[in-house]
Amino acid sequence: MEKIVLGYEQRLNERKDSSLFRSRKVRSSDAHWQLDFSTNDYLGLSQHPDIKRAFKQAIDIWGVGSTGSPLLSGYSKVHQELEELLAEWMNKTRALLFNSGFAANHGVLTTLVDKQQKLFADKLVHASIIDGMQHGEGRFKRFPHNQPEPVVSKANPCDWLVTEGVFSMDGDACDLNLLAYLKRKYGLKIILDDAHGVGAYGVQGKGSLYADSAVADVITGTFGKALGVGGAFVCADDDEIESLIQFCRDYIYSTAMPPAQAAAIKASVEIVRSAEGDDRRGRLAERIQYFREQLKQRGLKTIESNSAIQTWLFNSDDDALNMATELQAQGYLCSVIRPPTVPAGSSRIRFSLTSEMSTPELAQFWCRVDRILSQL
Repeated sequence: MEKIVLGYEQRLNERKDSSLFRSRKVRSSDAHWQLDFSTNDYLGLSQHPDIKRAFKQAIDIWGVGSTGSPLLSGYSKVHQELEELLAEWMNKTRALLFNSGFAANHGVLTTLVDKQQKLFADKLVHASIIDGMQHGEGRFKRFPHNQPEPVVSKANPCDWLVTEGVFSMDGDACDLNLLAYLKRKYGLKIILDDAHGVGAYGVQGKGSLYADSAVADVITGTFGKALGVGGAFVCADDDEIESLIQFCRDYIYSTAMPPAQAAAIKASVEIVRSAEGDDRRGRLAERIQYFREQLKQRGLKTIESNSAIQTWLFNSDDDALNMATELQAQGYLCSVIRPPTVPAGSSRIRFSLTSEMSTPELAQFWCRVDRILSQL
């Protein structure tokens, strides 16, 4: 009998024969890299002693798990305290915790947007937003990156616009002034995913919306990047948050994050908002400026970005992969981002900078880059 090749098997075989095949790398606790450019730990908080201490102490009190969904046994006093802290920090009425940024975005879009509303989304939004739109009831339309106005001109009051504060693959930012203008002009409701902005930028680390949180009706963000822990949140007004509690399947049917994790996040938020947080953000800004100058001095193809996410674009997937392999052999862990994660023809090495990288370490990295380029 002839073997039937299933659809996923055919896709897998095609991927194995291409330069786009991905493989996981096992991370060891004793691994040593000259610099780790693959991390999203922008402020170096994942190893902060105060955050680790808060995690350990909460384990002694609560144990290692939440024991249930948040509507059953999984919602503790620690979760409540963290939600109240987040709402105050983000200048919103309420906050809600999720296990991941993917779940938060998917839950918001499948719960709050109904079939009577249109949804407008930036072309480069995260996969979680794309899936949320596809699985939700609302009709959606994508607009060219950071150019919403021609498409949004067809909006009705209370239609939604969704975008990112800092875009995860390009590292550039949305135009908040334009969003505020469109919100006033068309009566839009705005969802802003600030996963890569919260903690890393702005006064008290409030992220992209530090100057005016009212631009966004709903803010989503994660704790697994600048805050160094894991999980995610949604901040909004009472009706939006209560609707998520009552109707969001991603929230209702998931075990809540462990109380110890919530305690660690709470400790991280307090550090981010402190003078120490200001100092770490200042060091991060210096590293970003230095790295951008080095890219420009060498005439390397990049995307304009003032964030911790910096890119080196290549003409082919193979060129990007070969350069990353050379850099890893020299002790620099960096990620190659290829289609379909990014558009065809825009394969890149994505560098995530942190406040804990020193200028001499970065200077040594660029010396190694020059050596590799001279040998090509």
